[in-house]
Amino acid sequence: MHILGLLLAAIAGVGVLLWRLNAAADAAKGLAETAGEVNGFFRRRKWQKKLLNDPVQSVEDPRLAATAMMVALAQNDGALTEREHIAIAEQLRDRFNTQPTQCEEMLAHARWIVSAQSDIDTTLRKLFNVIRTKCGPKEIAETFEMLDAVASANGRIGDMERRAIDTLRKISRT
Repeated sequence: MHILGLLLAAIAGVGVLLWRLNAAADAAKGLAETAGEVNGFFRRRKWQKKLLNDPVQSVEDPRLAATAMMVALAQNDGALTEREHIAIAEQLRDRFNTQPTQCEEMLAHARWIVSAQSDIDTTLRKLFNVIRTKCGPKEIAETFEMLDAVASANGRIGDMERRAIDTLRKISRT
C-alpha cells in the first residue's frame, strides 16, 4: 500500500511540476507579446508622427510621387472625375506596367497623400523633387507627358493646371 502512495505522490509531484512549467511558459509568452506590442506601439507612433507633419514628405518611390502628382493635378478643380481616374489608371498601366490591383492601391495611396494638401504648386514641387533626384531626363520627360495626359482628360487643360505644369518644367531645367 505504501508503494501505491509513493507512486501517487510521484505522479502528483510530476503533475504539479508540469503545471508550474506551463504557467511559467504562459508568463514568458505574455511577456514576449507585451514586448512586441510595446515595440509596435513605438514604431506606429514614430510613423504617425512623421506622417502627421506632412504625408508628402514620406514619399520616396518615384512611381508613387508621379501618381500623387497626377492625382493632385486632377483633384485641383474638385473631385477626381471618372475620366481622370481612367486616364491615371492608363498611365500607370502603360508607363509602370502595373496590374489593376496595384494600380488601385497606388491611386488610393496617392489620394491619401494629397488629401490634406491645399496648395497644388507646393505639393507638386515636393513630389517632383523625388522624381528629379531619383530619375533621369527620360523619366522626367515621361512624367510631364503623364501630367499633360491627365490634365487634358476632361477635354482641355485648365489655366491652373497649365500654370502648375509650366512651373514644374521651369524647375526641371534648373
